[in-house]
Amino acid sequence: MANHEFRSDGVGGPGDKGNADDARGALQDLESVRARFGHRLATPWWYKAASALIIAALFIGAVMPYESISFGSSSTGASLLVLAVILGPPFLRDLLKRSTGASFDRYRNGWTVPSFALIGLLVACVSLQTFAEVDLAPLVGAVVGFVFTYFYEQWIDQRLAHGEFPAAGRRAPA
Repeated sequence: MANHEFRSDGVGGPGDKGNADDARGALQDLESVRARFGHRLATPWWYKAASALIIAALFIGAVMPYESISFGSSSTGASLLVLAVILGPPFLRDLLKRSTGASFDRYRNGWTVPSFALIGLLVACVSLQTFAEVDLAPLVGAVVGFVFTYFYEQWIDQRLAHGEFPAAGRRAPA
């Protein structure tokens, strides 16, 4: 394998370590900046709790129209669904931006495996309630969804703190 050195000053040759050391130093600086930026993007405790509450509201709101639980109604369930799906996420993202001064798509611009897992859990809970008459299944699902979401948000923050950012979406060549 050929050793290619690119020097801007035209000095030195294959034995000169100056540029390699400079490049290593620049990469270390870049990693340090990434880690500091990742720490800045880490969410406060209330973001994790609110995000988890949105998921719990989705589970509870989805089952209220069936009137098999002792509280709520169809209109309350629909209101919770609107809050959880349409209003909650953008509002939460805006609050996060105001709090941290920065905002970006923490979930890689689309559907992720955890998203599909939560949807699968929701479908399973509603199915158990509807077909097997397990009335508390959606409430258990809401608790599981809350805990899962809270810890998933913590995991994302840990990755950000180590300078690991979600991959940007790839665009098709023009």
